[in-house]
Amino acid sequence: MRKIIFNIVIVIVVFSCNSKSNSNYQKIKDIDNVKKGKVLFIGKADDLEAFNHINVMNWSSASLNHTNSITDKKVIGDSIVMEIDSIIEPQQLLLTSWSKDSNYRAEFIGKPNDTIIFEIKNKRLRIKGEKADEHNFYSSLRDSTPRYIHNPYKGSIMEYKSRVDSIYRKQVDFFNKYVKRHNITSKSFIDFVESSLKYSHMYQLLTPNTEKRGDSVYLSGPDEFFTIIQKEYGSKERLFDLKDYIGDVTIDDFKDESHLNRLSFKSALTVLIRNYFETSDHPSYSKEKFLAEKAIIEYNFDEKIQEYAIASLITVYHDRGLGHSKQSVSFLKNEIHQYGKQYPDSEYTKEMEDILLDLNSFELKLPESALNTKLLSKYGDTLTLGEIFNRSNKRIRVVNFWASWCPPCISEIQKTKDFRDKLSVENNVEWIYLSIDEDEKKWLEKSKELESYLNVRNQYLVMNGSKSPLGRDLKIHWIPRYIILNKQNQIVLNNAPHPSDNVAFKKIIDSIK
Repeated sequence: MRKIIFNIVIVIVVFSCNSKSNSNYQKIKDIDNVKKGKVLFIGKADDLEAFNHINVMNWSSASLNHTNSITDKKVIGDSIVMEIDSIIEPQQLLLTSWSKDSNYRAEFIGKPNDTIIFEIKNKRLRIKGEKADEHNFYSSLRDSTPRYIHNPYKGSIMEYKSRVDSIYRKQVDFFNKYVKRHNITSKSFIDFVESSLKYSHMYQLLTPNTEKRGDSVYLSGPDEFFTIIQKEYGSKERLFDLKDYIGDVTIDDFKDESHLNRLSFKSALTVLIRNYFETSDHPSYSKEKFLAEKAIIEYNFDEKIQEYAIASLITVYHDRGLGHSKQSVSFLKNEIHQYGKQYPDSEYTKEMEDILLDLNSFELKLPESALNTKLLSKYGDTLTLGEIFNRSNKRIRVVNFWASWCPPCISEIQKTKDFRDKLSVENNVEWIYLSIDEDEKKWLEKSKELESYLNVRNQYLVMNGSKSPLGRDLKIHWIPRYIILNKQNQIVLNNAPHPSDNVAFKKIIDSIK
């Protein structure tokens, strides 16, 4: 039946193309009442190349990856008809495309059985039809208010907060005026946008963007927030008050299961659990930190939010290296099996199965592609990580990924020299320093500056940095990063604590046989 309806719409679109009459849009809309649980997209374009790259992302879908949701697509002349998977409640959708000269984007709230009529004209994508005012809100918001992505951290976290708060106030003010100007009365739309703006504000406070200034780069993102705080407040008598920074936020603000259809809710929930509600000092993305976050989720939230939050927890931790080491692979496998038993009909089963497949194929050794990655020595020689390993046997190895532009990396190198020297002697540890700098000259300059802290022999530049096979295989998404290998070159820990955490680091080294 669905295919028949879809083909009827195609016929109507063909007629629309031939007649060049916009009146046929209403005929297409009339078919909507026999469509069940689907969202139909009907569009025209004066830039036909855009049809080759068109996507609809369901940001509120069951998938944790927000993949392309198009299930049917037909292009006839200057028109297109698409269909996406069924939705049972309002969802946050993103329609995107691009061509050689332009990028197109429309973010909006799609409801069950909607028909979305859009037009690409004069290098702009706009949504038409009776709900156009609602559907074009997010595009208008982007055009009329400052964007968080253009609001980088510039060295002062409180000054950054001031700008984030200002953007939020401007967004709320624009929304209130927009609703009044367009006489929007839909309570579901108003509630959706108000809550989404609030959650986005919370998320942005804990995930500042990066800004480059000359030779300096201010680190940022969910993994670096507390690095920023430590850098700014570590030597000050005044303490940083996280509760004052975030504002009046409690776990109760995240207990409404109906808000799971908001991407901003999901994003804010996970980052607040990791950086605010869970207060232990366990190493980031360690087994201990995982269990602490999981305990927060299970104690505070009902089943539906638990189902999402634990699936997200497993996915993010795996992406950051948990399960890719001798000490954690069986742990993460067991957590996934437990998840399957607790949520046998989970919407996120496919993601869990994919992670298990990856874990089962992991042999605790670096892949050949990683071992064969090209490295550049300080003296201009080219060699591979495998060749470095072959120079000496029966040594524990610590691989340190760093860069000249990374203040925490440099701080670790400077303040842990004595500790590293002690491990080299007492535990036969070999330290290998791999820079992911894009600029060879800056790497050499910083290496020269740090020569009293580094082993000259074991310093190398990774060709293509984090995009190299080594970077991809080890998931080098952030630095500083420490990877510990045993005497058989098996990965003991893919994301070890920083050496400045002397006790935890030494305990791991002592446990290696």
